[in-house]
Amino acid sequence: MGKHKQRDRIAKLVSWGHWFTLANILICLAIGLFYVQSALVSTSPLATAYLIVSWLGHFAFLPFVFFIVLVFPLCLILPYSGILRGYAAVVASIGIFALLFDAIFFDQYGFHLNTYSLTQLAADAEEWFPGGSFLMLLLVIFSFLFILGLQLILANLSWKRHDALQGKRFAKMLAAVFIGSFLVSHSTHIWADANIYTPITQQDDLFPLSYPTTAKSLMARHGWITVEGFQSQSDRLTGNQRLVARYPNTPMLCNKLSASSGVTVVAFDSLSEMQQAELMNSVPGLASYQHRHLGQRELTSAVYSLLYGMPDLYTESLEQQNVKPAYLQIMNDFATPIRLFNTAQFPERALPQALNRDFNEFTGVVNYNFNLDIVFASGSDIANIAEFLSAQPSTQQIIITSLTNRHIIGSVANADPKSLSVPLYTMNVELEERELSNLEDILPTSLSNFMSCAEGFRSFTNGQDMRSESRNFPRVMSVRPYIYIFENNQTTVIDENGDMQLFNSEGELVPGAVPPTPVFIQSLRELQRFGG
Repeated sequence: MGKHKQRDRIAKLVSWGHWFTLANILICLAIGLFYVQSALVSTSPLATAYLIVSWLGHFAFLPFVFFIVLVFPLCLILPYSGILRGYAAVVASIGIFALLFDAIFFDQYGFHLNTYSLTQLAADAEEWFPGGSFLMLLLVIFSFLFILGLQLILANLSWKRHDALQGKRFAKMLAAVFIGSFLVSHSTHIWADANIYTPITQQDDLFPLSYPTTAKSLMARHGWITVEGFQSQSDRLTGNQRLVARYPNTPMLCNKLSASSGVTVVAFDSLSEMQQAELMNSVPGLASYQHRHLGQRELTSAVYSLLYGMPDLYTESLEQQNVKPAYLQIMNDFATPIRLFNTAQFPERALPQALNRDFNEFTGVVNYNFNLDIVFASGSDIANIAEFLSAQPSTQQIIITSLTNRHIIGSVANADPKSLSVPLYTMNVELEERELSNLEDILPTSLSNFMSCAEGFRSFTNGQDMRSESRNFPRVMSVRPYIYIFENNQTTVIDENGDMQLFNSEGELVPGAVPPTPVFIQSLRELQRFGG
């Protein structure tokens, strides 16, 4: 009789484990909806059907594997219901908590949890408010305790109601649906992978613990390249077809600040080393910044990047929409209108058509009204600009940059980010110590003297206020036909085919190296913030 009782006890524990696992499958399916709603909208009925079937199969499979690996063996080795219920509740709590945390993180950042993710989350929490990482830790602890309490209730309830549940037929039907979904989804993926069917293969990194991804499949999922043969999606990276900009992407909620001085921004088309030396000698007090300050390859893109604070991928869309920079009207409402000038030598073709009536020919008249002046000049205007700057009030804040590097060679072999370096000079402007800046940072830095906006200036620019302390890396920049991802010790350059070159901190090419996947995804999402 003892053996029969032992066998019956084990059978009941295994059966209870199935019901407990079913309850957790339903919880996982509910959490899985976070991932489903994060998926890119597909016009393919097959891809939509695959998404649903994959959701059912994947989130049923995960709890079942946990049961088989971690709970089922103990049913045979340690067949004591009280111990097993507590143990299973702890295991399930850890799994459900990790899945929920990953789902929320994925919805916000676009990639799954790993050691980099936790560091990123803690850093962002501290940026949102001081002590944010500590409050986040408290939230994590209380969330886990809540889930543990829920799991203990489920474990005990399913044990007490076990005999009543045994008579239910829906469990077999659900099991058949889950098993069928799992088999169908994997069979479909094998076919899609063999035929490079984009709408399905671009879902590879959607669910946690799913298919491994490559840089190209990630770029395909985010719409930067096509997967068919990994050919270039030139409409995105070369501008053959326009990428629609949503500008600004959120309403600008800004307050006026009391400005004690005006700001003058001078942007030269390019500056030779001789012209830079002449400028420094002619305008005493100019400070030259030695960190990497990056321009553009093409003049029109450079002008748009500076004025709109947007990646050059949106230049054609902004031009087509004939939209003005979002901050112009706000500055007018604050009775501090921005004055735009261009010298006779600066190519007018590079200026936005939407601002034709706003630009005036540069005459060298000095600003005494605490306004913001933006001057576009040619390198040949260096003498006139130097005279203009020397006549500025002693408190005038001055920012000078070059839009392009005149030595740039636009070949694939010259993808080295050092080729984009342009000079940056300031006077009466204290910039925070940083290692990298670009043209998108010029206007946020200038406008911070006149207004303060909710979320900084993120509603209209990817640029950063160089006066304030901010996390400098990772940072992404587009200079067609390349995308540059800057990290502390390396820079990744991606061309329109999704092929990569990675340079170390010394500027040396590192064959075969790739950036961390979370950094890669985060960078693509940052570029896409203004995509309509």
